[in-house]
Amino acid sequence: MISNRQEDQDFAGEVATVAGLSLTCCPDPKIGVEKIAAEEPAVILVDGETQESYLAFEAAIQEKIGLFSEKVNPNFIHFISTEGLEKVQYLIQSPLFGHFILRTFKDNAKEAGQHYGKIVKAIVEDKIFGLENFFKPGTKVQSVKLVVTSQKPDAVEAVKNYLMAAKFQSRIATVISNAVDELLMNAMFDAPVDNLGKPQFSLTSRATVIKLEGKSGVEMKIAYDGKYIGISVIDQFGSLDKAKLMSHISKIYRDEEYKVKSTAAGAGIGLATVFRSGGSFFFASEAQERTEVTVYFKRSENFREFKDQFRFLSTQFKF
Repeated sequence: MISNRQEDQDFAGEVATVAGLSLTCCPDPKIGVEKIAAEEPAVILVDGETQESYLAFEAAIQEKIGLFSEKVNPNFIHFISTEGLEKVQYLIQSPLFGHFILRTFKDNAKEAGQHYGKIVKAIVEDKIFGLENFFKPGTKVQSVKLVVTSQKPDAVEAVKNYLMAAKFQSRIATVISNAVDELLMNAMFDAPVDNLGKPQFSLTSRATVIKLEGKSGVEMKIAYDGKYIGISVIDQFGSLDKAKLMSHISKIYRDEEYKVKSTAAGAGIGLATVFRSGGSFFFASEAQERTEVTVYFKRSENFREFKDQFRFLSTQFKF
């Protein structure tokens, strides 16, 4: 953990405990990078609050290790910031970027760390596919396979009904079901590419009925442990491009747009609205094999609490 903030260290301590790791805290980026060079840690958490702090970390990496060294795989680097994504473009555009943690855990570092620790544990153990890996053992995971695009409205409505039965507020249930709608739309129309990587349906009307057969099959999974709900949508193309995804995330925040352009394969997700509304994301993609996008929400008593909950955006790419 490279940070001099007590809340970051408390959070990291809980993450380490859940993930089964030991924790070393370094307030200074240079000292932290020296330890990275010597010990090759499985997880690196960094205070990315300001561009200056980030650049100090980057400079130390460049000097001691090299930006593209295997010792600093972006899949294992987690940046923490109080500022939202729209104000940390230097992180999103960094070759070191892998994960973004919004520092909303000042008063609940333990709970947030325990939740995020499950994400880190799955990453460390290379279990990035499978919703069950991000929940406590025994949590029931329900699966739905869609065989035609016209099933999307029914699938979204089923999610909303599930949430209402679990006592989620109606407004909150609507936000979550809208997020699921976006994930399904992406998997059905934006993810499919041909053998050359060219999008197949980027110009196709989203009202078109398409059979989801073979490689075009789409699966949705839902898990709820009484506190957190996670919903995954899986496609079999593995066409999600990290550079394009992060570029579109930046554009969304700059222009206050709702959706990224549908012409970017695998990136048609209304990420900005979902993230600002309290959602967290985990993007896992294995090139040309599969992409699994999971959105998480904590059950809250009211919408203000829901919107202000701890959240993160994580990416894992395999090539």
